Amino acid sequence: MDAVALPTAGPLHRIAQPVTAGHVLLRLVTVMLDGDDEREVLWGAMAAIAATGPFVAEAAYAVHHGLARRCPPRPPAASAVVRPASTAARHPGGEAPAQTAAAEVVAAERLDRRIDALDGRSQNLFAPGGPWARAIALRYRDNCLGYLVVRSPTTPSVEETALTDLLAQQTGIALARLTGHPGEPARVGSESRPRVGGLSDTGSLSDTTDGPPTADLGATASVLASRLAIHEALSRAAVSGRGEAGILQTLHEHTGFAALTEDRFGNPRSWAGPRQGNPRSARSSGTRPGSENRRRDALMHRARCRPGAVRDRDRLIIPIEMAGDLLGVVALVDPDRRAAETDTSALEQAALVLAPLLSYERRLAELEPRLRRDLVDRLVSGEGTEDVFSQAAALGHDLHRPHKVAVLDWPGAAEMAALADAVARASERLRWDVLVGSRGATTVVLVAGEDWPDLGDELYRAVSDELGTGAGAIGVGGDCDITTDLPHSYDEAVRALAVRRRSQDPYGSAGFDELGLCRMLGTGEGEREADRFVRAWLGRLLDYDALHHTELVMTLSRYLESGYSYDATSEMLLIHRSTVRYRLQRIREITGHDLAAVETRLNLHIATHIRNVLDPPR
Repeated sequence: MDAVALPTAGPLHRIAQPVTAGHVLLRLVTVMLDGDDEREVLWGAMAAIAATGPFVAEAAYAVHHGLARRCPPRPPAASAVVRPASTAARHPGGEAPAQTAAAEVVAAERLDRRIDALDGRSQNLFAPGGPWARAIALRYRDNCLGYLVVRSPTTPSVEETALTDLLAQQTGIALARLTGHPGEPARVGSESRPRVGGLSDTGSLSDTTDGPPTADLGATASVLASRLAIHEALSRAAVSGRGEAGILQTLHEHTGFAALTEDRFGNPRSWAGPRQGNPRSARSSGTRPGSENRRRDALMHRARCRPGAVRDRDRLIIPIEMAGDLLGVVALVDPDRRAAETDTSALEQAALVLAPLLSYERRLAELEPRLRRDLVDRLVSGEGTEDVFSQAAALGHDLHRPHKVAVLDWPGAAEMAALADAVARASERLRWDVLVGSRGATTVVLVAGEDWPDLGDELYRAVSDELGTGAGAIGVGGDCDITTDLPHSYDEAVRALAVRRRSQDPYGSAGFDELGLCRMLGTGEGEREADRFVRAWLGRLLDYDALHHTELVMTLSRYLESGYSYDATSEMLLIHRSTVRYRLQRIREITGHDLAAVETRLNLHIATHIRNVLDPPR
């Protein structure tokens, strides 16, 4: 069998890429079986990995006794072309500048230190905003046997990175056979080298001493191609629009085992396959005991610290991780312990395919409320431009419909975020299309639609149910046919909320259209003017009541509300009719007002009404 063409030396080694996945797999098998030392295996594997995507070789390392040692590629033969990434190739006219060579040495030493600091697992090496780079760990069982460092001018796709992990897994097996790790026979030389064989259930190459090498090579390539087919099927499921459920269904169809995902706290997310005979197929919604939480924490720690699947009672599980964050777990239900290495390999690939999906969900869950808050703030502050329509559409909201603005204040809610979540849930239950944001200490809601006669009351009841307390208030502004009316509706909602807060019952809702004369309230200048008006007409009575502990203002208010009826007033105050007549006479004497004058009655009625709103009687 011809030797594999190895990449040339240099800081970056661009490797020619085969055109088919079958070529990649056959090339890797050739490296594993024909490589006479670690350097050949490492750089042959690098060539195979480069064929899976836009990868450029950076460096290869072999690990012995826990120490990583750099393994440069072999020097090219005399007939070889000039090395493309070498210093000589970059400076054909003479020697490279001293500073360039020194910079390369410093960069190589920095990379060596970073590799030494790794814990035997693959890790991204690029900084935020920098070019993509990754150290790929070559593992066999619980041992790390080496690293391949590759770079890419663009971020590789999920399929490309997943396939590199699969190839790295097989390279680790090849290194184990070459170095004689426990469980794998050492290869002393070409004479004692076993012929090509298939993959065993443990993922290693099986020894085959009989049969033609070409046939055995085809069998091994067939197994690897089968793994690639599973990966391609999972990748197709990921982009099919079926999401997590589609990926799990594909995993179930290829392995025959029920497949499931759980979030990082152990709560079920999705399931595919039969549930019979699985007592944990449906978890209780109650809390888990502390011992179970500790057991799960220990399980997650163990699963994240070692490669491959970990058994958890009747399941095989693999953590779903992205950039070091635990997003959840994916599992196969295997109570009879029948899962083979091909099944665990499919499980690992499913975890790789699910990772970006779950990471996107988390980022969206964190980002969407902020986008909604920013959009609402722009709309109610009058800073919205034409792009607000497309931004709202991206969030699933149509700004071209009529809207109303509601402002909520709920001191009983522990946090503003809790109130916003409660509003979102309540609106979903009411089947309202809303945008939820915040300004200052209040929550702002833009409600789409028209003909909402009881919008405030319905929202108040629904939010109270969600929070478990009615100790809150809602102000509702007027209708908005166009987005430029939203700031005016917001101001009205704020004023309605202020009036509700200062009313006899501060909890509930108030619409601006219902305020009547109290529309002047809710703003600083309006309240100050209202206070001056109340003092001008009721000041003497208020002072007299405070000094003598009487209820003359209350009596006047009920008399005016009753349409100047002594009988109705006495019934409301639960006092005798003659007491009403006496109190009204005292009011005339103290204030000097003629209660028979129409204009005087009007001003006193307005003053008592405002006073009942701004300073309700106890």
